[in-house]
Amino acid sequence: MQSTCCESKLAFIDFVILIVVVGAFGFLLFPYVMYTYTKLDEITSLVYYVLEDEICENLIIYGSLGVSIVCVAMAAWAIVMCTTRKCRNPSCRGLWKAAEFDIQLETEECVKNSNPVAKDGIKKGLFELPRDHHRELEADLKKIAPPNGRAVLVFRARCGCFILQNII
Repeated sequence: MQSTCCESKLAFIDFVILIVVVGAFGFLLFPYVMYTYTKLDEITSLVYYVLEDEICENLIIYGSLGVSIVCVAMAAWAIVMCTTRKCRNPSCRGLWKAAEFDIQLETEECVKNSNPVAKDGIKKGLFELPRDHHRELEADLKKIAPPNGRAVLVFRARCGCFILQNII
């Protein structure tokens, strides 16, 4: 039977060779790292002093430039927030151009197991529509509704989130 790596007599020699190679690599790399660090330190200190002199001489120009950059960043943030697909609902799926409304037909069993309806048959969402606002639509939904069931008109935002639910 062949011996495994754990029982190998040469494993210690391999480990010593690994340590020597890593040490040699560090010994050869250390001068280049120090040289790069000192040159970067010289360049950054030179750039710092030049910029300090330039900014002190033209403080109004650079100050107004900074203020305008902040204003542009705030405007860009506002545009991104207004055009985002998701609303403030934490469970929003961020659908794009979802239907403005959906019709859900609920059977008698669903009606019994559902939450009690708010007054005037309207369950509150973000806003509430008056009861007499959509008489024709309500009559059509009553025709569609199953016997002893109900038709539910669900209004949705552009992202697909629930805004208002009108139970007929």
